Amino acid sequence: MTAVASRLGVSSSLRMLLGMMLLVMALAPFVAHADALDDGVRRIGLQLQCPVCEGETVADSPSGLAMDMRSVIRAKLTAGEPDQQILDEFVASYGDSILTEPPKRGISLGVLIGPLIGVAVGVLVVGVLLRSWRRTPRSAAAVAGPAVDGEVADDFRRYREEYGR
Repeated sequence: MTAVASRLGVSSSLRMLLGMMLLVMALAPFVAHADALDDGVRRIGLQLQCPVCEGETVADSPSGLAMDMRSVIRAKLTAGEPDQQILDEFVASYGDSILTEPPKRGISLGVLIGPLIGVAVGVLVVGVLLRSWRRTPRSAAAVAGPAVDGEVADDFRRYREEYGR
């Protein structure tokens, strides 16, 4: 390249620039492959909870175990294993709790359905209470209320007559 550049009368800084561009073009496929591999590691890491850090995914956790898990994921992706197989291996080692979205079965199904059942029972209880409060009494004794002393009844009648109520 330098012989061609010297014959063309290209300056040394331009030759250096051309050499750097050729180097970048030669390394571009390796960089693109590394980016795809990093994206795959992140994609799978986002689906796994870090066993050490509470509430963090393997992709975001700074712990040593998460770094080890990311390197295992990278090695398995490099070997050509599919994402689901890698996830299944982590579930076999750590259980369903390693997944950020565990399957809805067993106790996790109860956690999902429990609040819905609680709301339904609450609505039913409130409905029954409202219906019983709105129901009119059917017997004359219930309308009259408890037995009132004759003297008190006379006082009520006299009060109504005096005040017009």
